[in-house]
Amino acid sequence: MNKSNPQPQRLKQLNVHTSQGLAGQLTRESQIVFGYRTEDPHCEISLTMPLRAETYAANILPGVLRQNLPEGYLLHWIRERFGKTMKMDDFNILALTGSDMIGRVSVSLNENHVEHAKAENLNALLSWKGSESLFDYLAEKYAGTSGISGVQPKVLAVAYEDKETVDKGVMKDRKLIIKASGVDYEGLAENEFHCMTMGMLAGLNVPKFWLSENKEVFVIERFDIDPISGEYLGFEDMTALTGKQNDGKYDSSYENVAKAIDIFSSSTYKTESLAEFFKSLVLSIAVRNGDAHLKNFGMLYTTPETNDVRLSPLYDIVCTTAYIPRDTIALKMNKAKVWPTREHLIEFGKAHCRLDRPVEIIDEVLNVVTAYAPAIETGQIWKKMQPELVKGAGSLSKPRSVSQKI
Repeated sequence: MNKSNPQPQRLKQLNVHTSQGLAGQLTRESQIVFGYRTEDPHCEISLTMPLRAETYAANILPGVLRQNLPEGYLLHWIRERFGKTMKMDDFNILALTGSDMIGRVSVSLNENHVEHAKAENLNALLSWKGSESLFDYLAEKYAGTSGISGVQPKVLAVAYEDKETVDKGVMKDRKLIIKASGVDYEGLAENEFHCMTMGMLAGLNVPKFWLSENKEVFVIERFDIDPISGEYLGFEDMTALTGKQNDGKYDSSYENVAKAIDIFSSSTYKTESLAEFFKSLVLSIAVRNGDAHLKNFGMLYTTPETNDVRLSPLYDIVCTTAYIPRDTIALKMNKAKVWPTREHLIEFGKAHCRLDRPVEIIDEVLNVVTAYAPAIETGQIWKKMQPELVKGAGSLSKPRSVSQKI
């Protein structure tokens, strides 16, 4: 007797939470509908979705929820494991991964938050000597509940440091993003470690980060957590804030990013955020990072009602031309996707970032990149990065005088 296969499950309703409490419900009707179930403005879920009695309806998920949908490796992993029993559309994938997402917003099937996995030993992760790959081990444990976008293999996890290396009185679990190089981009973890180190040396706001001993895994501390209260902070990337879907992350310009930072930053953080954005952009050009797209810039805040909206710390910066020699910038600048010259950057800084002396920022970054000497034993990827850094930094250097050329 033949039995028909059961149809994959198609969920219809999710509860949406913030660090401040239950915010409302997301339902699947003829459209995706979100309605607030609170009168507390501090429970607003987005800078673009103020508290109101009327519901929000669209054919796609709200940007603050859509921004964290898995991509690449993580999406493939989820489809392989849940595709037979659950329809793999955005709503259902959000239900799977939305209990732990970057930012202060999460989702659940009921009105209670989900308990997360037990913390890992950070030092053991960094010195991993298991028979299976570290990332395979972590993926099995965390991938199904990791609400984070990006093509690179990555998961959200919690870890603690050994008692021998940390004062017992200040020990606390660290919430981390753990990223692997993947088969397509050998040495990517080490690549990111070098680029983030240069960002730190240049004075950019950078979360704490580590590279595993075998150089296969890059670990970075989540920046969306208040260091004092431990509560999750609000985070919205530029796709969410500018109304783009995730696959439209390359479809914009750096002028539009600067405009969004100007619009959404609180008055006390506006100047600082625009300067930080400009410096991070200079660094991306100097290290030849062709992946500084809309999803790699975002705004951080306590709640939409607090006066502390500012640019988030630096993240996801790598030398892409070490893999794709003819790669170019991710977004347009001055209406073109070509590596900008020093003169174009100076004009951009003055016109769009309100900087009086963008030259000083450019030269500060260039000094770091040109002088950078890795403090670790390097792998093969560093040999590929070196000529790209010379090329990138050289394109932004001061033009030599006639006497110098002679």
